[in-house]
Amino acid sequence: MNFFEHQAQAERKTFRLVIYYLLGLFLTFLAIHAIITGVVVIATDDLRVYDFQSQDDGSAGYDETRSGGEYDESGAPGYDFVEAFVEQYFNPELLLIDLIAVILVIGGGTLYKTSQLKRMDGDGIAQMYGGVRVQDRGASWKERRLLNIVEEMAIASGIHVPNVYVLRNESGINAFAAGYSEPTSVVAVTQGALDYLSRDELEGVIAHEFSHILHQDTRLNMRLIGILFGLEMIAMIGYVILRSMPNVTVSRGDNGGKGGSVKLVLLVGLGLLAIGLLGQLFANIIRAAVSRQREFLADASAVQYTRNPGGIAGALKKIGSRVGARVSNSKAVEGSHLFFGNIFDGSLLSGIFNSHPDLTERIRRIDPKFNGEYEPVIQRQVNPDPSEPEPAPKAGGGENLKNTLDKIMGEFGRRASGAGSAAIASAILGAAGNVTQEKIKFAKALLENIPPAVEEKIKDRFGATAAVLAVLLSGDPERHERELAYLRENLSIDVLEKIGTIAQGLEGVTDAVKIPIVQKAFPYLRAMPKADYLRLREIILTLMKSDGRIDLLEFTIAGFVLNDLDLYFRLVPASVETLEEPDQIAAPFCQVAAMLAYAGTDDRAAAQEAFATAVESIGLPYSPMPKEACTPAEFSQALNTLSHAKAPLRQKVLEALYACISADRQITEREGELIRAVTAYLNCPMPTWGE
Repeated sequence: MNFFEHQAQAERKTFRLVIYYLLGLFLTFLAIHAIITGVVVIATDDLRVYDFQSQDDGSAGYDETRSGGEYDESGAPGYDFVEAFVEQYFNPELLLIDLIAVILVIGGGTLYKTSQLKRMDGDGIAQMYGGVRVQDRGASWKERRLLNIVEEMAIASGIHVPNVYVLRNESGINAFAAGYSEPTSVVAVTQGALDYLSRDELEGVIAHEFSHILHQDTRLNMRLIGILFGLEMIAMIGYVILRSMPNVTVSRGDNGGKGGSVKLVLLVGLGLLAIGLLGQLFANIIRAAVSRQREFLADASAVQYTRNPGGIAGALKKIGSRVGARVSNSKAVEGSHLFFGNIFDGSLLSGIFNSHPDLTERIRRIDPKFNGEYEPVIQRQVNPDPSEPEPAPKAGGGENLKNTLDKIMGEFGRRASGAGSAAIASAILGAAGNVTQEKIKFAKALLENIPPAVEEKIKDRFGATAAVLAVLLSGDPERHERELAYLRENLSIDVLEKIGTIAQGLEGVTDAVKIPIVQKAFPYLRAMPKADYLRLREIILTLMKSDGRIDLLEFTIAGFVLNDLDLYFRLVPASVETLEEPDQIAAPFCQVAAMLAYAGTDDRAAAQEAFATAVESIGLPYSPMPKEACTPAEFSQALNTLSHAKAPLRQKVLEALYACISADRQITEREGELIRAVTAYLNCPMPTWGE
């Protein structure tokens, strides 16, 4: 299953989630209506309620003046409760009133929670569950190891490095990813995961969470929290009613009315609490229906990504020990399905509210030979080199990177030489959203070739800003001086000095290494105030437009930075995917295809041939487009329109664009990096082009 099929499946899951929700809402309505009907029957003259009163002669009996009813021989009311209940249950007026009330309460709760989650997004969820954000400076060796793994996985998968959190008060082994979109997603692990998991095991867990991000499970899971909150809040209302009941003692005398009211409140509170528990049961069934299969898929993806079944299997086996996966933070209950393991592990609620597959079954799908026995005690991880609390500085140079890149390029060239452009496009696009061990190795090679002086600067938002701007500086001496003059007018001395240091460190560094530098900067760019980002955004756009043309590296960087940070700072809404047919995107597609065609060659005839390959591949009529029509403004606007295409159509678009740049049976590094920026605009994570 490729990236786009995963996205389409996530949308189908969302549709199923809505169906489950409506079913749960209907069943909850029927139950609440039954309670309200019972209360109405008891509270009205359809069924006489008789208060036991003290008579004038001191004997006990029923006060007929208060009830006005008839009695059977036992002294009980002579009325059929079932008959009255059925009559009221199907009373159209009562049905309508109860339906409106339930929709307002449950629907209102869902809307409130969904709105709250969108404001909080991934960072807010992590903080609400007790997470503390981890960054390079001040990180322990365990946290530094975690950051390294996350960076490698992010660069291998072609997305920005997400914000990383540690739940320091949680001793169980667990983790989660959360966020409505890739740019706003975070990865969090418990302190227990850091303490007890080896590097391979932690890498397996992180790969599992990256699978959720890449396959858009995080968006589905966030929606699940909001939708199910409405069903679960009925129990909260019942609990509040019971807690707010006055402490009233019903005694003899003229207190029958007060006692009856208290009884009714008690009945309503207990009833709503019972229905709320039923709603929670519905919610858990929905969680299980939506989440369990995706946990198996994420486990399988983790094995595929790392090529190390022992990593994730080892983590799951350690969860089966006494350490477990329990999370004590009460706020995490509503998001239990987000976590790697069952957060109720070891509690009475473990079997009732578990939204995860059986632990032993998960392990056996990875390790069929597992006998089901868990080690009762496991040891904490220790620093392999206590004399060096932080990882050793990375060596500069490029030999390791060159060897790795040459190997990838050679393999890619062999594949391309005997294949048509459509086959090349399909093969490359099949890598979208997928991580392999080869990609992780290449990501490590890229990270190792970031000069130490540059990496040291990218550890706060000022250094991250300087890194992005230093990467964008032109290599042309005349233009370089103009850009520096502009920066001097708009930046502080500290940032300018950092730009100078980083620019000097980047001398001789290939473009392939510059992209990971920007990716590493993202956690710090997200930490800046919105006003500072708006200023940085203006500077980036000014640098891009300074010579009136699109530089491929500039556009790639801008595609990563502006597209994702605009979403993160909520300057633009997330793309609403509404376009389904090629003829709906004909003009913007041709604009982008023409830009790619002319970027790949100076030969106009060859460019037109590549352009024709693209439009024919997607099924559009061919109409030549002159190079003069390929302007930066038109290109950006076209990409914005294409971002609204649904997953199947976006797959066709990208297949056609890859066919365009591979029409001559080869893809240059410049073409590859440009289309990588295009895929970023179209919400399709692609690693460095050659893998």
